[in-house]
Amino acid sequence: MRRSLVATTVASVLLLATACGGSSDGGSGSSGSTDSLTLAAITPPTSFAIGEMASSGPEDHYYQAVYDKLLNLDADGQPVPNLVTEWSYDETGTRLSLTLRDDVTFTDGAAFDAEAVKANLELAKTKTGEAGSALRAVDSVEVVDATHADVVLSRPDPSLPQALARSSGYMASPDALGNADLSTNPVGSGPYVLDQDASTAGSTYAYTRNEDYWNADEYPYDSVEIRFLDDTTATLNGLRSGEIMGVYASTSDLVAGAEQADLPVTTYTNGGIEGLYLWDRDGALVPALADVRVRQAINYAMDRETIVDVVKGGLGEPTVQMFGPSSPAYDESLEGTYDYDVEKAEELMAEAGYADGFTMSMPDASPVFPDEQAALTEALAAIDITVNYEPITGDQFVGSIIGGQWPGNYFNLTAGSPFEMIGLALTQQSPFNPFKTSDPTVDELIGRAGSATGDEQDAALRELNAYLVEQAWFAPWDAAEAGYVSAKGVEVQPVQGVSVPPLANLGPSGS
Repeated sequence: MRRSLVATTVASVLLLATACGGSSDGGSGSSGSTDSLTLAAITPPTSFAIGEMASSGPEDHYYQAVYDKLLNLDADGQPVPNLVTEWSYDETGTRLSLTLRDDVTFTDGAAFDAEAVKANLELAKTKTGEAGSALRAVDSVEVVDATHADVVLSRPDPSLPQALARSSGYMASPDALGNADLSTNPVGSGPYVLDQDASTAGSTYAYTRNEDYWNADEYPYDSVEIRFLDDTTATLNGLRSGEIMGVYASTSDLVAGAEQADLPVTTYTNGGIEGLYLWDRDGALVPALADVRVRQAINYAMDRETIVDVVKGGLGEPTVQMFGPSSPAYDESLEGTYDYDVEKAEELMAEAGYADGFTMSMPDASPVFPDEQAALTEALAAIDITVNYEPITGDQFVGSIIGGQWPGNYFNLTAGSPFEMIGLALTQQSPFNPFKTSDPTVDELIGRAGSATGDEQDAALRELNAYLVEQAWFAPWDAAEAGYVSAKGVEVQPVQGVSVPPLANLGPSGS
């Protein structure tokens, strides 16, 4: 594995170096100006409709430009006030009381108040994406008065404030929620307004300043433009010339190319767990995956150290766990469970009746993640698992996973807390449990962790973690680190556990 992975990555870096040319200056462009900020994103927005937006990640900037969230996250990834100024649970943990700002207006003139919160949350919880999944414990929202609302839960949910600081907390005008065109014509109370005339759907999204925004000092740029670019060379050339001022570094190639071009790269722990996600644990599409020995064999076939060192350029910490090293669910003693061992993997495949392997289909991620896909293909081929890659567009990728189209695929799922990961991937309501796999032990441990506190809660989370590793529900590679590449003159402040630094955390150097 090592030789071919090294060759693949070196070839990619050399190609990028050629594309970058010999100059290493940062270009002139508009870097550092407060007039405008031009960013690149590796996917276009899925939808601007509440509850239908993509998972938190590269698309976030599209939505953060127009929508405020109920809460924000501080540098450590902990909830802090935004539209909500105070919040608290009752003694049972099943009622979350919110105190709201009284000086916020949506761009269509509607007032932000408790009725608006009720309308947005009760709509979002009916959806099937990340936002709706994170609100599954919400029974209803009760309006106390204009600036107070109570979120009533069917069960304790310690992760709800985190969710309200992510996609579940986006607020649209209540008067626009029923509009058929909300998916393309957002109406929020955020720092900017989408300029439809200057935008091209699926390509370029232009935003102008919301002159009535209540928190304008946090957003120094008068306008923002976000361009969908999934070509590394074009993105790097745009960064060097100053036409592009920031982009999430989704691959080590982009980081390497940026460093060679002397562009600033901000690295941070983003809360993502990266690797092969085995969705079809019940064997609906690929019967072999229902056998725990096959899933364990796949884990043994992953050379995590080499993948992190070579493919990821060192950006990550090898792991077999779905909870990162900073999580209370993490258990360092589990890290030796699946040390790289192809012979052991082959023995397990034979025991399960798959000595000759099998074939499975996956979405083709090579346009954006060529080296990661090459590593995955090579690891599976070592135990005679053949992958047929099917073409797919970036805007269809996440939806196809949630829709149960694939038995597994390369993926990076970001969560800021163990309960957020549970909500995203481990329950029958989770969007990233597309085949609705249910296990009594998993359900019991999730319930125990959710109703406990302190050391008792941490113990239940670690027990859940150990069981997931033993049953090989997934085949993770690493607790990911990420990079954000910016033009010179742009300061970037990342947030722990968030895959892409928030739009408010991008500004002129020294601002």
